[in-house]
Amino acid sequence: MKAKVVFLKPAVFFVLRAMDLPSKLKKRRVIHILTALDQGRLFTLQAYHTRQQLVQLRKDRSFQCPACKSPVLLKVGTTKIPHFAHLQQFSCTPGGEPETALHLLGKSSLASFFNDNTIPVHVEQYLSPIKQRPDLLVKKTAIEIQCSPLPAEQVVKRSQGYTKMGLHAIWIRGIETVPDKGLGIVQIRPFEKAMFRSAPLYPHLLQFNPKQSLFVYYSNLFYIHANRWIGKVSLLPLAEQVFPFAVPKIITMEEYRQAISLMRIEKNKYIRSQLLAKNRMRNPFWRLSYELRLDKEAIPPIFGLPFAGGHLFLEHPLIWQLKTALMIESGKPVETLLADQLVKTAPCGIDMALPLQVLSAYETLYRNSRSACFSEVVDISYHLLAKAWEN
Repeated sequence: MKAKVVFLKPAVFFVLRAMDLPSKLKKRRVIHILTALDQGRLFTLQAYHTRQQLVQLRKDRSFQCPACKSPVLLKVGTTKIPHFAHLQQFSCTPGGEPETALHLLGKSSLASFFNDNTIPVHVEQYLSPIKQRPDLLVKKTAIEIQCSPLPAEQVVKRSQGYTKMGLHAIWIRGIETVPDKGLGIVQIRPFEKAMFRSAPLYPHLLQFNPKQSLFVYYSNLFYIHANRWIGKVSLLPLAEQVFPFAVPKIITMEEYRQAISLMRIEKNKYIRSQLLAKNRMRNPFWRLSYELRLDKEAIPPIFGLPFAGGHLFLEHPLIWQLKTALMIESGKPVETLLADQLVKTAPCGIDMALPLQVLSAYETLYRNSRSACFSEVVDISYHLLAKAWEN
């Protein structure tokens, strides 16, 4: 029998119930789903269902999980969002984690967005060949709304599963608070980095706050160190979103100059921390400064610039740029850094042509800095950024 899919619609009822989920529910980590099997057909909880209707459905029908086919109970309380729950905790976890109130609300809000825009959407459709259940399936796109931290490897693994099915994966970070918009320092953890969208040299992180129906973009990202990045925060109301999801624009020259100022502050912090290093012979900053004959407390501004694709190196931009300069001054090709593994690059699986492209672009900038003033170097740097953005 062909499965019939019922689509989700927006409702204040769903929103209020999602907000009222008690903390005890989160601690129990019960697996909640919005879609279940009803006599072989997919049944999705609808916003227009009244509490009385749902109570009657629970009496008249029995439901099963679309993934494991085990019985699930339709829960219709007064303090919890209506949902299906497995009778045994952790009895089924196909490619996901137990639900949170934020996750349920985000899933229902985005499903309503697609339905309102007459875009066919499947909620929690189980893909048996890969044993995964994306939150939403829209055309050839599997959408995952991730509200809680998880290992970055899990993001990669699940994305690879969708690729095997001929699907394109889009990860959306579910958030409860909205950051201030504009250019500044942002925190991006490894699993969020694994969710990056768009081209490798200028990715962005797509986030969604379901409470305010607001998309939050982290774009024009420049890696600093650890989880610290420079990035631009942009806000887009759900009502103004499109599909495929909107892509952010490149920062302006003025904003790029602001990014340089922010990076200079971060560079100076890093230098001060390195000046206290004990084993200076093995310290990269001390060694590189010595070999390039640089004053450690007055490093030229050409080093430590925000650079497109800098996140492909797992080092402070000051370090990988000093290493590049050393190769140039030594008369060696910059690709030596990659061939001899003299720079720390992102985990395996990355196309090594990309970090080479970044090193080559910085080489162009470094060579031009010998005969140009710093303002001209900034212009060249922004031109290289724009060129990478266009490609």
